[in-house]
Amino acid sequence: MKIDLTDAHKLLASRIGDCLDRAERGELVCGNFLTPGEVAVSREILRERKNEERAFFFGGYSDAERVRMFILPSYLSDMDGDAEEKARTYFPDEMACAIKAIRIEGSGYRKLSHRDYLGSLLSLGIERSSIGDIAVLDDRSAVVFCTDKIFGFLMSGIDRIASDKVNCSEFFDDGSFAPKKEFLPISDTVASNRLDCVVGALTNLSREKSQIAIRQGLCEVDHLPEDRCDVSISVPCTVSVRGYGKFRVISFDGETKRGRIRLIAQKYI
Repeated sequence: MKIDLTDAHKLLASRIGDCLDRAERGELVCGNFLTPGEVAVSREILRERKNEERAFFFGGYSDAERVRMFILPSYLSDMDGDAEEKARTYFPDEMACAIKAIRIEGSGYRKLSHRDYLGSLLSLGIERSSIGDIAVLDDRSAVVFCTDKIFGFLMSGIDRIASDKVNCSEFFDDGSFAPKKEFLPISDTVASNRLDCVVGALTNLSREKSQIAIRQGLCEVDHLPEDRCDVSISVPCTVSVRGYGKFRVISFDGETKRGRIRLIAQKYI
């Protein structure tokens, strides 16, 4: 699928080109953290340039939302294994330090939210692209993933989150780290798997208002903009509607006696 690049995505394409050129010098190249939308665009750009097999995305733990893009030198293309396996085999030191994690522990004085952590981190003057996922563990603690370049600065610079005094320590994932994600279950019926029908069921909008939202560019399917009301939704997929949230469409589970399709989905909360 060829995508129309926005100005921001054109800049991303340029950066990917620079990374590919650097990798040709024989090094493993690692970019900043990318949003899911940027990852989707990056995959398409790499596919169009026939370099998708040289790249992989990793955010510090399995199923991370914000990830860094890694690109291998082309001379490794004929070696066995996928890109990540080859990176860990031939560049173990670089992989070991590419992504760091910090556990932040509050005093319990107040409940700390994702917004509290993000606001306090950005107030230190660092760019959002230097920080990966902020995995909130409970009311007083979280794990923050970051680039190796800012790890030391954050370890010494974070002493408060919002109004609560905190302690920081390096966090090591043994491969089992899986922060809990909360969802609101959704079960409904739709006339078809068209995007406008699905958006209406997910957001409780009428079909007409769903179509307006889609045409206004408020919708994304699997993190890519979609303004066609009649596009068919394949499951599983992620649908985002600006102002209404992000949803995971799990299945279209059979038909009712009236010929409508059962929709099973979840809303991220």
